[in-house]
Amino acid sequence: MSTSQEGDGIFAARLRAAREQRGLNQTELAKRSGLQPAAIGHFEADRRKPSFANIRALAKALDVSSDFLLGRAASLQGATTAFRNEESLTADDRDTIQMMIDTLAKRRQGDGS
Repeated sequence: MSTSQEGDGIFAARLRAAREQRGLNQTELAKRSGLQPAAIGHFEADRRKPSFANIRALAKALDVSSDFLLGRAASLQGATTAFRNEESLTADDRDTIQMMIDTLAKRRQGDGS
């Protein structure tokens, strides 16, 4: 992790926006991503830049693409898994849906389909 000298602030702003859109505080996001709450605060304040592994963990925890967090995707809407009305789901709803998807994928692998 390096410190920010002349950061453009895109990652910091996108991280905060995605976290707030998901209804999470910094501590909740830290728990979901496996990072320390202080790290989330540093990233959102643009005091530090995350490693690639941390970007992946944050993107997964927020259900967005790393491209969105890095400023390469235009909006949070297009950066999600793109289900209708997904923005109205809670984090718990998304976790439940992901468990269902994982279960179906495992069943397909077991069938050889």
